[in-house]
Amino acid sequence: MPLSIIDDHSRYCLAYQPCADVTMDSAWAVLWDVFGEVGLPEQILADNAFNTMGTTRPAGISAFDAKLVRLGIKPSHGRPYHPQTQGKVERLNGSSVRELIDFNARRDRREHFEFDCRAWRGVYNTLRPHEAVGDCPPVTRWHPSPRLRPPTLPQVVYGPGAVLRTVGGTGVISFKGRRILCGRGIAGQRVQIQEHDHELLVYYATRTIRKLSTSDLRKDTVL
Repeated sequence: MPLSIIDDHSRYCLAYQPCADVTMDSAWAVLWDVFGEVGLPEQILADNAFNTMGTTRPAGISAFDAKLVRLGIKPSHGRPYHPQTQGKVERLNGSSVRELIDFNARRDRREHFEFDCRAWRGVYNTLRPHEAVGDCPPVTRWHPSPRLRPPTLPQVVYGPGAVLRTVGGTGVISFKGRRILCGRGIAGQRVQIQEHDHELLVYYATRTIRKLSTSDLRKDTVL
């Protein structure tokens, strides 16, 4: 199934892109190109394919979410094994199976399949009526974002005097003899630590990735 990206408001399909694999690098390459074409959104809702949250223990931030945060985009995820949260894109995928994948998509050569996917996306966006948008095609409600994508992914910058730690290869930082899990996705990068009364907060850029009670902090234990 090609990688699908849609605009939540208009149902406009921003990408319906066959990929060579299902890695984060391939997905990010498609998303980066979409950002360059239509600008940056305020928020992205995705499944948990590249997300480390939602597990039995908090795992800080994933590499995928970290990239979004650096662009000023709020990452959001549905709970695991609950595809209904991404219902709009799931409906798009269902439509593509009925109207393209199982209907007339060519599979003999990759370039043929990619061409057919682009053609179907054009019909989906400009001709096909959608009940959710008043039986109009999505293009009638779609408009690009005024937030332009930068040429490269911005670096994380913290203010003067910030208490910083570098995330180790296992995704853990050390602070006052305690080890705190921040996520392998940001290994080698810096996080900021703030202490407030009985609470310790860990930030990656502007996003809080860990919030811990100081009473729970124990030495020689990864939290």
